[in-house]
This record gives sequence, structure tokens and C-alpha cells, in this order.
Amino acid sequence: MSTIFELYGYRRDAWTSEAQVNLSKAICPFMGSICDGGGNRQMSAIKLSEHPALQRFFPGLTNIQAGVCSLSIYDNAQPWIVCPRRLLSLRSNSESTHQSFVRAKLAAHSELPHGEYRAWSEAKMKVATANDADEEKFFDYTFDYVIAGSTRMRIEEAQALTGFSLRDCKGKAEDNGFTLASRGGSLWIDDFPGDPVVIVEIMTSSTSGGNKEHRTQIAMAFEDAILKGHQHKGPGINYRQVWARMVSQLIVKSQVALAWEAKTIWLIQDVLADYISSSTALNLRSYLSEHASEVNILAFGYGDLNPPKPITPLKQASFYSGPITKTKGEGGFVDIVKIGAAPPKAHLWKTLFNKPPAGKISVERQP
Repeated sequence: MSTIFELYGYRRDAWTSEAQVNLSKAICPFMGSICDGGGNRQMSAIKLSEHPALQRFFPGLTNIQAGVCSLSIYDNAQPWIVCPRRLLSLRSNSESTHQSFVRAKLAAHSELPHGEYRAWSEAKMKVATANDADEEKFFDYTFDYVIAGSTRMRIEEAQALTGFSLRDCKGKAEDNGFTLASRGGSLWIDDFPGDPVVIVEIMTSSTSGGNKEHRTQIAMAFEDAILKGHQHKGPGINYRQVWARMVSQLIVKSQVALAWEAKTIWLIQDVLADYISSSTALNLRSYLSEHASEVNILAFGYGDLNPPKPITPLKQASFYSGPITKTKGEGGFVDIVKIGAAPPKAHLWKTLFNKPPAGKISVERQP
């Protein structure tokens, strides 16, 4: 039976007075600020006025996000992370020691030169493009994070590059914290975004949505975990949905990084990596690597969960990289969209035999 493993970053099986104080403020220890629901904002939003039993646990607050970080699907098994903030947050106020291992591994495999880099979150691009056949296409994607360097640029160059007016360029530089300087009668932006670039995509698991009658919806499970402790039920993991989201973007975002002479690194959990290897034609273990390639996946795990700590840092990492398509007879990451093996046809007959037919169709004899 699924249960909530971590609430607002703290393990339920190692709950402390510190965890209780943190819960009362609805703080995400990985972001260093109030929990924003991660990738589950709509499903996890709670108006405390509609949940009077919860109000005493959150004094002074009116609205919260159900701070569910991870779920334990089976006893004595690795939990599944369901919030991307649990895996990594690169926001300016989130220099959490709890994620120092993840940050260090990301920095190492990004292969960036020594220095300081800025990270932009949820960078959305919707651009009309054309392929080699002059067919109009649209690139419509949002990057979880873009890590980039800096370059000094005259404001006239920034205007030509961005298409903004000179006035707008100056205003956006001021509003967004860039450094403006006058030199030789010209206005410069000293830290305009520049190479090198690394795209970071974080893929954590989706929940199954749950069942209202059984109180396994995420907000209900959250409420019951607080009020009843271990006597609650959590939602399941929607393997198909998380897999579909990742497959639809993995190759595209890797290809666009290559076109920009950059790289994309996908951060996932080790249990998802195992699921990929068992359900597709791609065995990730064959792509263990030390250096980045066209497609790059960095998988993290909790490791040994004992002895239980209030906040358990991720402490295991594996880096997988390889080409998008097959090269020299070897596989490529395009195999990730192929099934591992077709099931025997007997399973089809068993499935059909196990339920009544829904209807009939007649086919007339052709003249």
C-alpha cells in the first residue's frame, strides 16, 4: 500500500520537533522557502478554510501546498520522488546542504570551466522555425533550468540580437538584475547571457491521481498523514505518464542543445532508470560513462535508508550518456522509444477472453 514517505522534506518515520516546526511554516528545506507544490501545484493546493482540522497545524497561514516529496509504494523498498524540488532546486535561496551531493555531481558532469554561472528556471521558448524543406515548424518547449555564462555586449548589439528596442533593452537589463556600464560613450551590458550553456531537465514521477472515495488523492493523503499518522493511504505512481512526458522531450531537447553547441543533462531517480531499462529496448547500464555525449542522464538514489535521518540526502549517482542514433552497429538513445520485446500473443487472447465483447461489426462481401 502506498504511503507518504517525506512531508516538507522530512521523513515521516523519523519525525522530530524540528520537522513539526518546519511543517507549521510549510517550508521546503530544499528550496529554503515556502513549498510551491513543485510540478503538482494544482492538485496539491489546499485552502485551509476548507480544511478546519488542518488549521491548527499551520498557524497564520491561509493557503498551502500539500508538501509531499516522495511516496513509499512498497514496504522496505526505495521511495519514489514525486516533486522535482526534492531532486534539485537551483534557485538563489536554495543553497541547501541537503542537495550538495546532487549539485556537485551535476557540476562535474556538466564539464563547465571553473567559475560561477547563473541558472534560469522555467525558461519558455515558443519560436517559429523552418526545416531543410522550408516547412514551417514550431519549437514550443520550457526548459526546467538553463545554466549559462556571461558575455559583455553593447546595448545596440543586444537590441539587434533580441529584437527589443534600445529603451526596452535598458529597462529589461535594470529589471532583471543585469549590470549596465557606460564606456567610451556607449552603454554596455557587462553580463549578458552567453556560452557555455547547459540545459538541466528534472524528471520525477507522477502520481496516479488517486481515488476520492478511498482518500488516496494527494491532498487527501496529505491531510490524513498529518491527522492520522501512519493510518493513511497514498496515491500510486503513474509510470505511463512520467514515461510519456520524458520520451516526448528527451531527444528533442538533446538535439537542440547539440545545435547550440551545448548539452542537456536529465536528472532522474535511480528507480526510474531501472524502469526505463526494464520496459524499453534501451539498457541504461550499457551507457554508464564518465563523460557527456549527445544524450545525458544523471540518476540519483537514496541508497541505504537506515538508520533513518529526519532529512535524508541523496547519496548515490550514476551517469549514463551516449549517441542519439545507432553508430557503428551499436545502440543509441533512440532505442528508448522502442519496446523491449513484444509480449507473446497468448497474452492477447487471455486479455480478450477475460472480458465480454463490447459489440459487433459486420463486413459485407465485396462484389
